[in-house]
Amino acid sequence: MASVNAGPTEAQAEAGALEALGRKWWLLLLFGVVTIVVGIFCVMQPVDAVETLSWLFAVWLIVTGIFELVRAFGSQISGGMRALLIITGALSLVLGFVALRSFWDDDVVLAGWILAIFIGISFLFRGFSILFLGIEGKGQAGRGWNIFAGIVIIIGGMIILTAPATIIALAWVVGIWLIVMGIFEIITSFMVRKAVTA
Repeated sequence: MASVNAGPTEAQAEAGALEALGRKWWLLLLFGVVTIVVGIFCVMQPVDAVETLSWLFAVWLIVTGIFELVRAFGSQISGGMRALLIITGALSLVLGFVALRSFWDDDVVLAGWILAIFIGISFLFRGFSILFLGIEGKGQAGRGWNIFAGIVIIIGGMIILTAPATIIALAWVVGIWLIVMGIFEIITSFMVRKAVTA
C-alpha cells in the first residue's frame, strides 16, 4: 500500500512559530526595557519632557516600525498577521520620520497637539496589532497578556486622541502608558523564553 506523506500538523506549525519567536525573546525584553525608561522619564520630568518627548517618540516610532517588520519577516505566522505587522510597521516608520520633521516647529502648543495625534494613532495600531497577535496565538505563551495589553493600549490611544487636556497631562499619560506597555513586553519575553526552554 502506497504511503502518503502528510504535511505538518497544526500543532507542529504552532510549535515552530513558538520556537521561532522564542529565539527572539531578547528583542521583546530589550524593547520593553527601552519603553519603560522612556515612560519613567515622561512621568518624572513632564515639563522638560514635552520637547524632548517629541524627539524620543519619533525615535520610538521608528524603532517600533523596525521591530514590527522584523517580527513580520522573521516569524512563522499566518498571512493575515504578517500583513498586519507589515502595515503597522510601515506606518510607524512613516509617522516617526514625519514626526521628526514636524517637531522642528518652535510652537510648543502646536507640537503638543501634533504629538497627541501621533501617539493616539500609533497606540491604536500597536494595540490592535498586539490584540490580534494574542487572538491568533491559541496555546502560545503570553496569549492572555497580549490580549489584555492590546485592549489597554487601544483604550489609551482613544483617551489620548479625545482628551489630551494639557501638554503636561499628555506627558503624564504617555509616560504611564509607555511603562504599562514596557512591563507587558518584558513579561511576555520571559513567558515565551520559559515556554521554549521548558
